[in-house]
Amino acid sequence: MKTILIKPKGGKIISAILVVFFILFLLPVVFVYTHTSGGKTFLLLFMAFATLLFVAGVYFQHAILKQAKKAESLFSIVSISESGISFPEELEFEYGILNMKAWWSSTGKSRSYHVSREFIPAGTARASNIPFINAEFKMLITADGSGFVSAPAVKILSEPYKDVVFLFLTEKGEVDANGTLVLSTDNDSAQIIVKGVEENITGRVYSTLNKARKVKIAISAPESTYEIPIAEGDNFEFSYRMLPEEKIIIAGGYSVIDPNRIRKYLNKREVAMGHGEFILTGTLDLPLRRDVSESITFNVSPGEKEEWGF
Repeated sequence: MKTILIKPKGGKIISAILVVFFILFLLPVVFVYTHTSGGKTFLLLFMAFATLLFVAGVYFQHAILKQAKKAESLFSIVSISESGISFPEELEFEYGILNMKAWWSSTGKSRSYHVSREFIPAGTARASNIPFINAEFKMLITADGSGFVSAPAVKILSEPYKDVVFLFLTEKGEVDANGTLVLSTDNDSAQIIVKGVEENITGRVYSTLNKARKVKIAISAPESTYEIPIAEGDNFEFSYRMLPEEKIIIAGGYSVIDPNRIRKYLNKREVAMGHGEFILTGTLDLPLRRDVSESITFNVSPGEKEEWGF
C-alpha cells in the first residue's frame, strides 16, 4: 500500500513575492499621482484595479494553502491500510469519480497552466471508515503535466476537513492485447508484434532501416490527443506496465490536486496508466518527410467490478 499526500510547493514564498511585486508596482504609480495635477481620476481607477487583482491573487493563494493544511491535518490522524481509510470519528462525505483535465496556454512569452476539475458524486454517506475500492481509473499525463485523470474518489463534506479528497488507484487488472503492426516505405520496413501479459503491454520490433532513424512506440487514449513515448530503437523488445505495482491512495485539497502534481508524486516523467481503452502507435521516424505510423487499440480490464460499500 502506497499513500501520497499532495502539497503545494512554495506557497508562503509565492505570497511574499505577490506582496513585494505589488508594493514595487504601486510605488511609482503613487509617486506620479502625488506629483501631477491632471489625470488623477484615471490613476485612481488604475490603482483600484491593480489592488483588486492583488487581493484576488492573495485570496486564491490563501484558499489553496488553507485546503492543503486541512488535507495535511486529516492525513496525520487517519489510519490507512490495505482495506481502506479509518477516521477517528464519523465524517460526512461524497463518493464518486473525480475527473481532471490539464493543459497549457501561451500569451506572448508567458505560459499558464490550467486545470478543470469535476467531481461526479454517486452518493453521500457518513462513516468512520472508507473501504478501498478496486474500481476503474485512468490517467494519461505528459512530461509538462498536460493530460487527464479520472479516478474513484471521496470528497469530505464535514468541517474542519471540507473539500479534502482521497483518490483510489488499484493495482488489479489485466491487459488484453494481441496484434501486429506493419510499417513500410520504399526504403524502410518494420513489424511490431504486440501482446498483453498480465499488467503489461509488451512487444517485439523487427525492422530494416535505411533512411528512417528509428522506430518509436507510444501510448495514447481516445480521450486525449497527447502521446506517451515508451520505447524506441531499431530491433528491440519493450514492456510497459499499465497499472501500479501496489494499491495507491492519494490525498490532498480539491483545488490542490492536479495531474502534474500526481505525476511528480508518482516519480514518473510521463504517465499512461489505468483501465479501459488505450492506443499503441508504432512510428517510422523519417528525416525531412512525414513519419509513417500505424496504431492498434488495446484494453485494460479491471477484472471483477466493485461498487462503493456504503
